[in-house]
Amino acid sequence: MEQTTENSPVTTWLDRPVFRALPQLRVETLLIILILIAAVFTRFYHVDLRVMSHDETNHVRPAWDYYQGHGYAYDPVTHGPFQFHVLAASYFLLGDSDFSARAPYALFSIATIAVGMLAFRRYLGKRGALFAGAMMLISPMLLFYGRYTRNEAFEGLWTVLMLYGILRYLEKGEKSALILLTVVTAFHFSDKATSYIYTAQALMFLALFFLDQVTRLKWPQEAGRKRFILLMGAAVLLFVVALGAGVISADASKTALQADATQGAAPLGLSRVLEIGGLGLALLAGLAALVTLVRSLGWKAIRKQRSFDLLMLLGALTLPMLAAFPVRMVGWNPLDYSTNGMLHTALFLVPMIAVGVALGLWWRPRIYLTCLAIFFTIFTVLYTSFFTNGQGFFMGLIASLGYWLSQQGVQRGSQPLYYYALIQIPIYEYLPAIGALVALYFGLRYRRFMTWAGFAPAHQPVEETPVELETVEPPEGETQAADGTEWALDRETPAEPVEAEPIIEVEDEHAPQRVPLLALLLFWTFTSLVAYSLAGEKMPWLTLHIATPMILAAGWGFGYLADTTDWKRFGERKGWLALLLLPVFVASAAGLFAATMGDQLPFQGKELAQLQATSDFVLALAGLILSGWGITYILREVHTGQLLRIFGSAFLVLLSILTARTAFTASYINYDLPTEFLVYAHGGNGPKQMLAQIEEISRRTTDGLGVAIAYDEDGIYPFWWYLRDYTNVTYYKDSPTRELADKAIVIVSENMVSRVEPILKDNFIYYQYQRLWWPMQDYFNLTWQRVSSAISNPQMRQALFDIWLNRDYTLYAQLQGRSDLTLETWYPANGIRLYIRKDVVSQIWNYGAAPVTPVVAEDPYLKGKFSLLPDVVFGTAGSEPGQLNTPRALAAAADGSIYVADSQNHRIEHFAANGTLLQQWGGFTDITQGGGTDGLFYEPWGVAVGPDGSVYVTDTWNHRVQKFTAEGQFITKLGFFGT
Repeated sequence: MEQTTENSPVTTWLDRPVFRALPQLRVETLLIILILIAAVFTRFYHVDLRVMSHDETNHVRPAWDYYQGHGYAYDPVTHGPFQFHVLAASYFLLGDSDFSARAPYALFSIATIAVGMLAFRRYLGKRGALFAGAMMLISPMLLFYGRYTRNEAFEGLWTVLMLYGILRYLEKGEKSALILLTVVTAFHFSDKATSYIYTAQALMFLALFFLDQVTRLKWPQEAGRKRFILLMGAAVLLFVVALGAGVISADASKTALQADATQGAAPLGLSRVLEIGGLGLALLAGLAALVTLVRSLGWKAIRKQRSFDLLMLLGALTLPMLAAFPVRMVGWNPLDYSTNGMLHTALFLVPMIAVGVALGLWWRPRIYLTCLAIFFTIFTVLYTSFFTNGQGFFMGLIASLGYWLSQQGVQRGSQPLYYYALIQIPIYEYLPAIGALVALYFGLRYRRFMTWAGFAPAHQPVEETPVELETVEPPEGETQAADGTEWALDRETPAEPVEAEPIIEVEDEHAPQRVPLLALLLFWTFTSLVAYSLAGEKMPWLTLHIATPMILAAGWGFGYLADTTDWKRFGERKGWLALLLLPVFVASAAGLFAATMGDQLPFQGKELAQLQATSDFVLALAGLILSGWGITYILREVHTGQLLRIFGSAFLVLLSILTARTAFTASYINYDLPTEFLVYAHGGNGPKQMLAQIEEISRRTTDGLGVAIAYDEDGIYPFWWYLRDYTNVTYYKDSPTRELADKAIVIVSENMVSRVEPILKDNFIYYQYQRLWWPMQDYFNLTWQRVSSAISNPQMRQALFDIWLNRDYTLYAQLQGRSDLTLETWYPANGIRLYIRKDVVSQIWNYGAAPVTPVVAEDPYLKGKFSLLPDVVFGTAGSEPGQLNTPRALAAAADGSIYVADSQNHRIEHFAANGTLLQQWGGFTDITQGGGTDGLFYEPWGVAVGPDGSVYVTDTWNHRVQKFTAEGQFITKLGFFGT
């Protein structure tokens, strides 16, 4: 019997000493040490080699400014403040570099592996925990983003700690578990808006578990129990309706814009009514169910449920953080920081704070106040940047969720609904996906969704009473302890699963209890897949949130598989001979698969290539039959179930090797190439090659980093970071001037070449590089016809297999007639040029240019230049009538009056020729959030006047054009979002 207590005697090979002279060093301990050493090596090896990507630049540079003493103010665009404090601390300790910018993330990734392997050893068992640790080590997602300056490395640790805290409290009811959960939740809310998804997942699972527990209690009247179940079922159904309506509202942009003016408002209004009404009715039904529960069982029985404690803690702590939800549901903008906007927010925030505090004080005041102090101490210190930015506290309460909600309509990347299920997981995380399915199978077959901590899932005591965790397990292979107690050792004829009692008594609140380990892990995996698939923004790094719990679930499944395989009997039947044949069997199976699924099928003709395909098929089939027969004969006395387990284990070893290869390739070979699918807006290797040249030129011409450099708006990523130490840097954004000709080096993005080339072409040379890449996205708009056509075409199957296995696009490009899938021609991509002035080039011998005297072309318009003074100047910065905030365009009418697109004030202002304000119209509306009212705008960027005096306005982020009379009366609109 496998136990996970430290004082267990030697019971399995994992407990055997590696050296007799050092009995403390057991095989299990050695494996843990090797996994952790490998984790350190894989996370830090050449961690600074890759170019900072687009998103990384947004994190490393503001943190550097903070480190330099320029302060930090929370901005929800770049996620929570936690990582900026961590990065600044890393710069302080290690200096500012690519290494120090990624070191904290590597450390958190290592900590995730350590916690997943060591803390979950108590629940997964020895083998299960080792499997989980090994899979975290070789996970392509955890490895790549454990070396990446994004929040995901932190999120992995928050995931395993949160799951562990929930399990620990459900098992033992310890106050320390509540403190741990509070600390993790506080740091998570200070890190990224995914904390809202995590909290929702935890509350949903705990609510379901609580309902399961209370319905099993002894009710005074069965009618009350049935009424409670009915009311809760109605509440859940109404909540699902409200959630579905919310999803429809989040996607209202396309629905409303594709409908006409009269029909567009109807579905949008209906979805809003269903969302608000469904949520309200769900709350009423839930309240009625709660009243029924209290009247039937009483508070004493309810309070004894540990799941109720966790529900109260998480609910009371995070309720104030959810104020942005109702603010947005009623049509207000939680990101509106005007006086009226803050008043609107306060109407919900203050009551929610009051309700949260009241619930906590009613629940367990001492514990709640302790946890409240811990939570808001961490939250306040981080969001206010150690009390230097007071408004950060209030922005953290509202802006984090408010901004995240606003971005769901933006749908960055516009990835398809199946992005994770059919693209990311099958390409990268197929091993834990299979492991989770194995766990689901064993859980259903042997009813192991609830298990005792301290025992491996396969080695659970049959009796339904709490057990002493220090009980000595019987030797491997036995099914009965010395005292005759039966144990459920699931071999080929597993012990009958224990029937769950329909009604149980309230257990001693201080006794150890069974924990819903597998139920929690599978629930978290499934809800993560659903939540991130439905969310507007679907990015590759978010796969890590799905992969982390899936790996733990796979650890459960693979551990169960290993624990229920009779390896001893396998060895006694000369299983080692079968193992020698196993590689032949696997290779033959792979060859047979390739022969039948490749582009050259067998028995198709007598040409050389066709005969070769036929011979490959025949040899592979013969090898498969003979090796399969040999293995079956050697193991003929082994039970069929055991045989399947052994073959399954061999298959999983093969997948593990493939997964490790995939992770290695993505992180150490293709790390700066577009051939991988786990990146987006990914940095090419060009910027670092450019930086090496810039530094050499600067040091050889200025004896330092003082060379005159200029870069544009796109060049911010990543040169905002890489040029931080240069002292003569000019940022010309999207407005190049002739002053660029005086710079020694000019960095020009692809989009600006046509505007800069006329200024620089005579006196500069340039080198072309790749700045950013995007992966190939032919997986968009998949249909059954496309899928079946690809499967039925042998060449296309081979091409897709080449991409999956080797990221080789050669055959696919040939079949599709594509010329943009080589590294030289890749698209989508964004290039960049490094312009170097010719007289500077002449000073650097290894650039291959002879010394020349630059010829400065005379400006042909110089003699005709003269200065003009404006006749009229009107408008000042602001939002009052006549003031402007980022005016984007203007148009003159026939009468000399001027229309101005006042973009950030979301309006059109009409001025007379002398600058007098004649009229204004407009206001803010966001069609993706249920708005879209005619005559309102979301940042108008263009305005034009027609021959008849009509005014046309480009309503930019509502993706439409609106037509008005000269006086601003709405006439019509056209256009909708799409390509």
